[in-house]
This record gives sequence, C-alpha cells and structure tokens, in this order.
Amino acid sequence: GGGVKSLRTLLPPNNGAKEQEKASDSNHGFGRRMRNPTTTDASPLCTAEQRHKIAHQLMLKEDEEIGKETDMSKLKSEWPRLKSWFSCPKTSWIDKFYAEQTDIGSSDFLGISVGCNKGHDAIRTARMGLSDATIDALKWRDEFHSDFEAICGADRAPQFNVISAKRKGEMHCIEPMPSTFSELQRVDEKLGLTSKGMVFTHAAISSTSGVVNFPNPDTKVGAEWLGIKHCKSDTDVVEKANCVEVPMFSLEDYVAKYVKGSGPINILQIDVEGNDFDVLFGAGSVLDSTHYLEFELGYGWDKNLHVQDAVKLLDGKGFTCYWSGEHRLWRISGCYFEHYNFFHMWSNVACVHRSQKLLYDRMEKVFTDLLEEW
Repeated sequence: GGGVKSLRTLLPPNNGAKEQEKASDSNHGFGRRMRNPTTTDASPLCTAEQRHKIAHQLMLKEDEEIGKETDMSKLKSEWPRLKSWFSCPKTSWIDKFYAEQTDIGSSDFLGISVGCNKGHDAIRTARMGLSDATIDALKWRDEFHSDFEAICGADRAPQFNVISAKRKGEMHCIEPMPSTFSELQRVDEKLGLTSKGMVFTHAAISSTSGVVNFPNPDTKVGAEWLGIKHCKSDTDVVEKANCVEVPMFSLEDYVAKYVKGSGPINILQIDVEGNDFDVLFGAGSVLDSTHYLEFELGYGWDKNLHVQDAVKLLDGKGFTCYWSGEHRLWRISGCYFEHYNFFHMWSNVACVHRSQKLLYDRMEKVFTDLLEEW
C-alpha cells in the first residue's frame, strides 16, 4: 500500500544507489547541506532486566500474548501512565544540553517548528538555539492574543536562561491556519523578531507539495486540535472548520525553498494533529541532516501505522527514539513492546541522531537513570 511505499522511500539508500542519491540531492537543493556523519551501529537492544523495568514502570504485562487480531479491550495491561505521562513533556534534556554546551554540533543554529500554532515553543527554542536574550518568550506571550488557551501551558514555560554567546542562524515557525498565522505576523511586526532570525511561513507541511484545504474556524486564533484531516471528514465537521486552501509543501521541498543556511537542522519539532507521519514521509533528505526531532502520536494517526514504523524508519536513518515525558525518557528503539501497536493516544516521541554523541549520551542517561528510580 501507499504507507509501505512511503516508508521504503525514507530508508537509507543501498550502496549502489549513491549516484542516484547525489542526483536527487541536486534536484532538491540538498547537495550543499551538511549531513550527519554515518552511523553504523543500530540502537542498542534493551537487556531483559531493562525490559522488565520498563514494563513495571509503564504497567505493561510482559507475559501477555499480543498479535494483530488482539482485542485491545481484553488486554490486561493498564494504560494510566501512558495516558498522561507522554502528553505534555518537559524536555529538560535538550534545555540542559543548550545551557551547558557551547558546541551544539554546528556553528550556526537551525530550528524548524512544523505546526507552530501560537509560536510559544518556537520562540522559546529560538531564544535557546540562537542564544539571544532579546528574543523574549514572555513578551511574546503577553502580546499574542489567542481565543484558546495554550495546550500543556506552553505559554507558561520558564524563560530559557541565555549564558552563551549569540549564534547566527534561523528558526522557522510554519503555521497553516490563516487566522493564527495573521496573529503570528502581527506580533512579529511589533516585536521585530524577523530581524533576529525568526522566519514565519504560512503553509501546511505534509508528504507532498501543492495546495490543501485547511481549517480556519470562524477566523478564531489559536485552535490547536484541527488539522488537514478535518477538511476530509464528514460534512458537519468540514462546515464548522470553514476550510480554505493554503500552500502545502513536503518538508524536503520547504527546506530547499525557504531555509537560507546550509548547516544541519539542530532541532525539528513536528506537531500537526495526527499528520506527523505524513511530514516524516515527505522529509526525505532533511532527516539526514537533523540532529534532534520531536513528533506527536495521537488519535489522528492511521491505525495501520504504529509508532514502531516511525521508530524503525528513523533507526535506519541513525536515530534513537524515546517516549518523551516530564523530565523522563523511556527508550522505544531496541526496547519495543507489542502493546504500543494498540496505543493511539496523545503522546510525544523524542529522537536523537546517534552521531551527536553528547546529546545522545545525555538522553540515554536520562533513560537509564529513570530505570533505577523504582
């Protein structure tokens, strides 16, 4: 099916396809972009003891037989921790890395927020990555007028404490909802952040490029739960969402068109209300240049696709992935449980490229230390 084909296109090319890869790169503007060093090792496999501790902490029944035809309602495993622990992560591992390391793996910073919404996370990431204290997340919060509260208290996150020298670079805030994007532009014009490296783009990111219908509900600002799929649903939902055409790009095409720098993508954040897999499908060469990424797993995912599909794809690209919680990480790569195939609840995943050893070691230590807590 289409999903299998898309997964194959994202897996690393065969050794015999290097010339074809170079041609593809020049076509997409990626020939000049700095790529991650090649990693030959896969993510480490969890030991039996580590698997037992993960199962204990996440309330999974290790001896439960699970297959494709398993009725989830009959599973004995409980999900209370999975339901809440991964929905609103506090990513202290990346904050501490940027606070403590002057070498972030590149001289300039490049961040991309796909599904930027109200911009709180993107502004905070820009302050951190560009090491610029004049990019003020609190001023942004006070100026931005939204009709809806920020989910997970994104507007109340603590201001990053800038101590390193300023970095050159860019932070992209990509938002498709017209009413929300207009407010992003208004606040940017007032605070002057474009001159400091922020890039605001009105577009949807998916697996292909073109145009797509996207919700613009009663022109209200800041709705976080609507996405492309809501314009493909039943008539009532479509009418309420007030769908309008917006530009659409694959992530690969977007980077080739809008990103000025040629360095790696230090931080890639994806939050597109159930269409995160489509963004990964269209990422192509972008993943070969990404150090750290976050994406969301939710109700909107295709039930035929599981977090395992994304994790395997990313492992082949050199990434190790973790369930992302409040200052906590549980490794998924090399530690997969079949229970996760039935888990389509709101949750977040954080992945690091294994070539970025300082950040990788830091995240792995968060995981191994957690297993010793209880």
